[in-house]
Amino acid sequence: MIIKREVLLKAIVTEKLKAQLTESVDGTIQQLNEAQEEMERQYRRLMLEVQRMDAGRAMAVRQQVDLERRKQEDAKKELTEQREEYEKLQMGEEFVLRAVEGTVEVKIGDNFFEKARGAEIIIEDDIVKEIREP
Repeated sequence: MIIKREVLLKAIVTEKLKAQLTESVDGTIQQLNEAQEEMERQYRRLMLEVQRMDAGRAMAVRQQVDLERRKQEDAKKELTEQREEYEKLQMGEEFVLRAVEGTVEVKIGDNFFEKARGAEIIIEDDIVKEIREP
């Protein structure tokens, strides 16, 4: 019988990996900044219209935009912290990239928990270097 199990994808830290990780975070931060700028432009236009019509609605819009600003600032702070962690990675150490789903065959007489325990795939600069089975 084939069952699913978690497989950890780990990477050996290299300059290339650190550059990829930090560039990814930088790109996401840039996208957040652009989205925030667009939101601010739309907010200013909307507020001009809403203030003329309904002060109560203007207050509700302002609160909603303030909430969205806080969410975006929190996301940027989290990404900045993540980038700092990436910069601290040491060359040659293993870094968990993500968990992926894999399968394993289970037969009568196998230790189920040993078989179901996750395996690991180790890559270095996108090349598989090692597969670790439990």
